[in-house]
Amino acid sequence: MQTIRNPILIVIILLSLALGLATLTRGQDWGDDFASYIMQAQSVSNGTIQTFMQHNAFTVNKSFGYIGPIAYPWGYPLILVPAYLLRGVHPIVLKLPALFFFAGFLVCLYFWMKSRFTPTESLLIVSLFAFNPMLIGFLDYIVSDIPFLFFSTLTLLFLSRDKRFTVAGSIWIGLSIGFAFFIRKQGILLLPGYIVALTWNARKNKSDLNNIKMLVQHVLVITFTFALVWLTTALLFPGEGGSYFAQYGAFQLKTVIEFVGRYAVLFSSFFGDHWAWQILYWVTVIFFLIGAWTTWKDDKHLLFFFVIWMLFLITWPFWQGERFIFPLLPIYVYFVFSGMKTSIARLPISLRKTGTTIFYTFWIVVSVVFLFISSVGAYTNLRANRDSAGPFDAYSDEMFNFIRDNTSPDSVVVFFKPRAMSLFTGRYSMRVIECRYLRDGDYVSLHKKWDNSQILPDQIDECGIPLKNVYENRRFIVYEILK
Repeated sequence: MQTIRNPILIVIILLSLALGLATLTRGQDWGDDFASYIMQAQSVSNGTIQTFMQHNAFTVNKSFGYIGPIAYPWGYPLILVPAYLLRGVHPIVLKLPALFFFAGFLVCLYFWMKSRFTPTESLLIVSLFAFNPMLIGFLDYIVSDIPFLFFSTLTLLFLSRDKRFTVAGSIWIGLSIGFAFFIRKQGILLLPGYIVALTWNARKNKSDLNNIKMLVQHVLVITFTFALVWLTTALLFPGEGGSYFAQYGAFQLKTVIEFVGRYAVLFSSFFGDHWAWQILYWVTVIFFLIGAWTTWKDDKHLLFFFVIWMLFLITWPFWQGERFIFPLLPIYVYFVFSGMKTSIARLPISLRKTGTTIFYTFWIVVSVVFLFISSVGAYTNLRANRDSAGPFDAYSDEMFNFIRDNTSPDSVVVFFKPRAMSLFTGRYSMRVIECRYLRDGDYVSLHKKWDNSQILPDQIDECGIPLKNVYENRRFIVYEILK
C-alpha cells in the first residue's frame, strides 16, 4: 500500500487521466465494432440478449465480407453497462470506463517494473505509457483494447511475482487469464506461453520430484480456475455465433510473409510516425535483443508469450493494426530497459556514470516530448469543442433520425457500416457492394465522401434498380428501393 501512495506515481496517473479526459471527443470513427459492443451492453441492460443475437446475425450473415462475429466476448459490453445505464448511447460517457482501466494498467505496470528496476526507472517506464500519444489517443475509441491491456498486464504482474507456486497465487493467475479471455478470446494465449516456460525450466530439474509435483499442482490450479471462469461466463452468455478458427480459411502464406515485416515496423508507432522516431525505434530494437538475451533465464514466460502472440498476429489472415500489439508493448519496453542497463554495466567503470546519466536523460526527454504532444492534442480537441466527424456528428444524426422516424421497424437498410445503422435506428441492416444484392434491402443510405464498402453514389444509377430519393444532406443520400 505504501508504494501505491508514491506521490510522483499519483501525479503521473492523474496527469495521464486529465490528458485522456481532455482528448475524448463527442464522436467515434466509422469503424463500427463500437456499435456491436454498445448493442451488446444494451441487450444486457434491457434483458434482450437473444433479440440482439438474432438481429446482429442478420447483419453479419447478409453483409458482404467479414464484418465481425455475431457477438464479441461479453466482458467489455458488461464493462459498458453502468455507463450505458447512466447516459444511454453517449460517446464520452461510454469512453470513461477505458480511462479507469488505463489508470489500473499504469498501476500494474509500476508494480511489475518495480520488481525489476529501481523506483525511478519504474516511474520512467510508467510515464512513457501514461503520456504516450498513441495510447492517449486510443482512449477516444469505444473498443475493448484498453481493458484487455489492463488484464494482460495484470496477468504478467502475477506471473512475474509468483515464484513459489502458492495456491493463492495460482488462483489469481487463473482468474486474471480468465477475465482477459472474457474480454478478448486471444487472452487464452497468456496460458500456453507460461506453461511452456515452466516446462522448459522443469526439464532441467526433472530429478527434483518435489519441484515437479509443485509445478504440476500450480498448472492444474491455474487451468482449473481459468476453466471455472470460462464455464461460468459460457453458461451466462451466448457464444459468438461463429468460430475464430473458421477465419483461417482465408490463410495465405504470402500474407504471413507480408505481415512479418509490417508488424516489425508497427512497433515504432509507440514512439511516433516521424522518421526520427522510426530511427529511434530501430536503435531500441538492438537493446531489446540484448535485454531478451541477458534476462532469458528469469523471463522465459515473457518471451514465449511475446513469440506466441506474434505468431498469432502474422498467421491471422487479416491485418489487425497497432491496437493488437498493445499487450506486447510493456514487454518490449521492459527488454529495452534491461538491454540498456546491461550495456551500461559492461562499460568501463570510468564511463558508467556518464552512461547512466545519458540513459536517464534520454528517457526523461522522450517522456517530456510525449507529454507535450499529448497536451497539444488535448488542447486542440478542447478548442474544437470535442467535435469529431463520424456516426455521432450532426449530419449522421439527421440521417439516422430520418430513417428511424420514416421507415417501418422491420425495414432493411443497406449501409456501409451496418452495425452502426442498427445501433442508431433499430433497423435491420447489411453491407452491399454489388448491385444484384440491393433488392434485398428496402432502403439504401450512401455516404457521399466514402469510396469503399458501398456502391458509390455516382454509380448507383448504373445498377438499373428503381430508386426514389427520400432524403439528402451534405453527407448522405437515402433512397427507397422500389419493389
